Amino acid sequence: MPQSKYKQNFPSDKGAKALELALDLRKFEIELYWKRATYFWAFTGAAFAGYLTVLTGKEIKNRPEALLLVSCLGLVFSFAWYFVNRASKFWQANWEAHVDLLEDDKMGPIYKTVLNEKFSFFEIDAPYPFSVSKINQLISFFVFLVFAGLVANTLYDHYTFAKNWEAFPSACVGITVLALILLFLCGRTGNEDKSVVLHQRKASVSEYDG
Repeated sequence: MPQSKYKQNFPSDKGAKALELALDLRKFEIELYWKRATYFWAFTGAAFAGYLTVLTGKEIKNRPEALLLVSCLGLVFSFAWYFVNRASKFWQANWEAHVDLLEDDKMGPIYKTVLNEKFSFFEIDAPYPFSVSKINQLISFFVFLVFAGLVANTLYDHYTFAKNWEAFPSACVGITVLALILLFLCGRTGNEDKSVVLHQRKASVSEYDG
């Protein structure tokens, strides 16, 4: 959509309100981003702690099953965390794009005017244009790879599917793979046109003593 056609949707009497809403929604998405990050850090941290507890515990029965279960849970949560990070960044970028397009006529290009100095990475006390959200995405992807390695290591050390079929590891791995596939296929947001059916419920007073 050309920029001129885009701005036709927001005439002067609506542009300022649309810009204000876009700024508020961007701020809201950033707040949600870090709340979600805290949520998933807690789950993945608990999974790591559980794995280490099982690994180092001396009187734990069914250690291989416990290791596999905890690592599979960590794998699913870290996979979901990586997707949620990318989704949060998508919606943040969406509202930032609206701000970029709307701000010129209402308050000037303040949001998209940024420093253009030559920052040196090797000046450890100087600023540098890293992306906080991208770093968080990379960390979540790294955690996913770590859990994938833990699952693979547990299977390699304790199970041999080709010789002796066992119900628990097969079911655990199967459910984990299914969960990852569902997260990938069913976790996407839809941008297609929608048609909804609305129904207005009726309300009546059967008895009133006032």
